[in-house]
Formats: sequence, structure tokens, C-alpha cells
Amino acid sequence: MTSPHYILQHYWGFDAFRPLQEEIIKSVIEKQDTVALLPTGGGKSLCFQIPALAQEGICIVISPLVALMTDQVKDLKEKGIKAMAITGGISYIELNTLLDNACYGNYKFLYLSPERLQQEVVQNAIKRMPVNVIAVDEAHCISQWGHDFRPAYQSVKIVKELHPFVPTIALTATATPKVLDDTMTQLELDEPVIFKNSFVRSNIAYAVKIEDDKLYRVGQLLNEMLGSSIIYVRSRASAEETSKHLNHIGFESTFYHGGLTSEEKKKRLKHWKEERTPIMVATNAFGMGIDHGNVRLVIHIQLPESLESYFQEAGRAGRDGAYAKAVIVCNGNDKRLAQKQFVDALPTISDIKTLYRKLNNYFQISYGEGRFTEHSFNFVDFCKTYGLNTMVTYNGLNTLDRLSILQLSKEFGRKSILTFLVTSSVLLKAFEKNSSFSIVGKTILRMYGGIFDTPNPIDLTQISKKMGIPITKTIDILKEMQGQNLLELTLFQTDASITFLVPREDDRTINPLRKDIEAVTLRKQQQVDAVFTYIEEDSICRQLQMVHYFGEENETPCGVCSVCASEISSGTKTDDQLISEKILLLLKETSFSSRSLVENLNFAEADILRVLQLLLDAQKIKLNAINEYYCKS
Repeated sequence: MTSPHYILQHYWGFDAFRPLQEEIIKSVIEKQDTVALLPTGGGKSLCFQIPALAQEGICIVISPLVALMTDQVKDLKEKGIKAMAITGGISYIELNTLLDNACYGNYKFLYLSPERLQQEVVQNAIKRMPVNVIAVDEAHCISQWGHDFRPAYQSVKIVKELHPFVPTIALTATATPKVLDDTMTQLELDEPVIFKNSFVRSNIAYAVKIEDDKLYRVGQLLNEMLGSSIIYVRSRASAEETSKHLNHIGFESTFYHGGLTSEEKKKRLKHWKEERTPIMVATNAFGMGIDHGNVRLVIHIQLPESLESYFQEAGRAGRDGAYAKAVIVCNGNDKRLAQKQFVDALPTISDIKTLYRKLNNYFQISYGEGRFTEHSFNFVDFCKTYGLNTMVTYNGLNTLDRLSILQLSKEFGRKSILTFLVTSSVLLKAFEKNSSFSIVGKTILRMYGGIFDTPNPIDLTQISKKMGIPITKTIDILKEMQGQNLLELTLFQTDASITFLVPREDDRTINPLRKDIEAVTLRKQQQVDAVFTYIEEDSICRQLQMVHYFGEENETPCGVCSVCASEISSGTKTDDQLISEKILLLLKETSFSSRSLVENLNFAEADILRVLQLLLDAQKIKLNAINEYYCKS
């Protein structure tokens, strides 16, 4: 057996494990069923990847997130590790070939969606495989009380039945005690060893700011903190508008959302991590794989949909252990908007039935057919064709995805990317020689200013409508221009894809899921209510509110959140005031690191660190570029 430490260093380049990783890995290697409840950024994937690499055989990974499966397989392949993911849209022959490769091709990882486990051909292949670990990612999805319950996860137990002596590791980032107990019951784990990291993030100061002028408050917060920042918003338009505003008032920022190309996302993420662009304004698409230590500030200027998602997004601050802030900036209108967006726009059972029938008609799927067929999907065109409400339709598609009726790739609004490779004078000469080039090219130039400066997303449907010609003709002309090296075109003719997972049976498909659909609405209302309680409760430490929600028994106030800071400013904690005076006295002489301050003061380290964070929050001291504290002059 290869040493876990060697694997960690050889493939990932790390010299040491994160908290609990080593213990979890040891448990799995010793063939014990294991539950790992690690908050975001805790390195869950290594907890099954390293045990699998340390032993002979293949690891079966069950995950509901196609994008996450794809990313992990890509990362493993780049490290020279054989891995594959079997998702939707492949033929029966392709499926058999892939399964044979997994059985006999020395693969180390096979990623599957829970829906794939329901296929007999997949079950038979898994039975033949030398399985060494069964990993269930996002394990809370198996619990009917979980925030993303998926009935198809019930089939995960099949792998355990096929390989009863192989250890199962269940992984999740956010699970309440009720969800955790139900998850272990549903997975039928054999006396599992439970590893649970504390939800306390003592270096993060949680705050809620009630503000009519949100962007003014955001500017104040950004002025207070060095390092990188993330500002979360709820829509692509808000991401772009907020970034534009911040740049206008002197803050260097960029935006990130699902409508950007993969290359553009990588470029913006790289510049943000390198702190060339220190502020990222983003939708929740900015989440997976965001591991950057020096994030000092995370701001939400619109309410999150749940405390589960807020904890994960806020937890991207302070991963290096240094002081950081997580702030919700909201006003009286936000509760109404959140209720409308997250609850009122959820589809009824009647909405789901209508949506399902129209989807089948849209793709011309006959009754009893369609299983595992993949279709390119234009969300806007579909809604327009049937006169559907976009928000209810979007939520309905997500419900059908979660209930394993279909699999949806969520890339709505994806546009083709065009870059002119020549100067305007060269382009105009080409227009003079070819009238088709002139018509299409000039239309694009009129619709998209500044297109010579940077790659631009373009809407081919709108361009074609403007000219009154078919979109296929527009594409042919652009390809011809590309062939003459006038431009570069990355073509996306649809903005999503849908894979149907069951044969079409209309109402008979949906009726058995009535209770699950109704439960989704109830859970969502409970989650939104929990967010409302969090922003309104200003007498209980915000850190304690968060950890209590996740079932952690802790009664020690954090001392740094907006509630605790308010208590200290009112003079209720004289010990902290004494520590504060001593720190300020030292810092008037020279700058100190936190370690040096601890060595020079006769107080408990935890108390000193807490007061340092409070002084930072009050803007009485600052951090310099080498993380030393100094008095603000």
C-alpha cells in the first residue's frame, strides 16, 4: 500500500493534511464506513481520492453534480490518474465500452450520477469491478430532510449490496443533525465513524448591515480591508452593473457568472487569485474550486437563498486563518424580493405536469420513448414558444432535474464569442470586396461597441433578426470570414442541453412525485425563513446563530461579529478594553505581527486575537502588506 503522505505530496504537492483529512483517510483505508462532515474548503475530495490511490482497485464515486464530476475527472487526468465520468447523452454501445474500460483498463475512479446506478447494465459492470472505496458525495441529497433531496439517491445502496465488504465514505459540507442521522440510516452504513469539523470560524466576523444605499456601504467596507474580496449578487446583470459601478468609483473589480466562456472564467479567476484584480463581483457560479487564502471580505448585497449556501459562500473568506469579514448588506425590500424569487416562483404540481408535457412536445418525443436521449436546448426560445414564465420554468426544470426526470446542463444565456483579428481599416477593405461580409460585419459593429478591444459575447439570434436572414446563413458567413483570418468565432448555438432520464409517460411520470414536489416548497420556505431570522436577530452572536442552525452545541460568543462588537462598544466587556489599551500602546511604537503581540502581552492568546479583530473592525488599527498590525495615523 502506498503511503497517503507520499500520494499527497506526489500528486497534489502538499506537505501536510488539512484538519481531520488524515484521520478520515486512515478510517477508510482501515475499511470502516465513514461519514465526513467538513465545511466548504475542508478538502473533502482528497478524503476518498487518497485512500483509493493507496490501494489496488477502483473507487466508485456517486455525485449529483455533473459539472463537479467533470472538473474532478479533468483534474485527476491532468495528474496522470485514470478516471472517467459517465453522464447523460451516450449510446448503449458507448456505455458498454466505457464500462468495459472501467472494469479492465486499470482505472482508479469511476464517477456516476445516481440515475446511472438504476441501469442493470451499470450494476452488472460494477459487480465485476475490483472496487476498493464507495464514495457518496453531497450525501445529504439522500435525506428527505436535506436541502437538495434527490429520490434517485436511494439507489446508492445498490453499490453497497454489490460490494458489501467495501467501505463507504459519505461526504457533505452542510447537514443539520436531523439530515445527518437520516443520511446514515438511508445509506445503511455499518457503525460508521463520524468526523465532524466545527462550524465555528473564529477568524470570521459575521455582520449584517441595514442600508438603503448598499453600494455606498460596500465602498466603505472595501476601504477598510486589504486583500481580495468577493461580492455576491443574485443575477448576471447585477454582477456586471455592480462591477462597472465599483470601477467607476475607483475600486478595481471584475465580474464572474455562468454566461462567461470557460477561458474567460479561468482568466478572471487567475487575475483575482494573483490580486491583479482584487475584487470579484459574482453570482453563485463563483463557487466550485475557489480556494484562495487571502480573501479578507465576502459581501452579499442580496439575500442568500439559505443559510447552507450562505455558510459556504461566506466561508470563502479567511481560509488562511487570518481575520476576515462576512457581511450581508440589505434593506427593507430584500425580504420581499427573496420571498418572491425563492418561494413564490416555485412551480406547483400542475406547473410541473404542463412543463414536462411541453418539453416532450418541444423535442418531439413519442409516448414511452426518450430515455437517455440528449437534446440541445434554448431556454429563451422554449419559454417564448409556449408563453411560459421564465422564473417558474427555470425552477421547474431544476425540480425535474432533482427528481431525476431529466438532467439539465445549467448554462443559460451562453452566447457565441467573437474576436476580430484585424484592424478596422483591413476589415473595411474586406467589406468592400464581399457584400455578405459587409452586411453581417457592419451589423455586429453597430450592435457591439468596442468589439475590437476584447473578445465579445454575441447573440446570433438577435443579429440574424436584425438583418432579416436565417441564423444558419449568418453562421456560414462568419465561418467564411474566420476562414480568411478576419475573425475568430467560438460558436454556441444553444444555451443548454437536456438529457431525459425516463421514458415519456406524461402525468404518470409526475404523479408519484407529488409529495416530493410539495416537500421542496415546504423546505424552501423553511430555509428562507431561517435567513430572515438571521438578519433580523440582533441580540444573539451571529456566529452562534450559524452553528446552532447546524446543530452544534456552543454557547461562547465569538466576540467579533456585529452583535458582539456592539456589546463591546457599549462598555460591557472591560477586560477587552484593557487588552485594547495595551495593544494600542505597543503599536504606537512600531508594527507587530499577532504572534509578536502574544509574546509581549500577558493575556490569553484567544483574547488578544479577538481584540485585534475588534480593533480592526473599529478601524483603530490596520494590517500592512506583510500581515503586521499598526496604528492608524
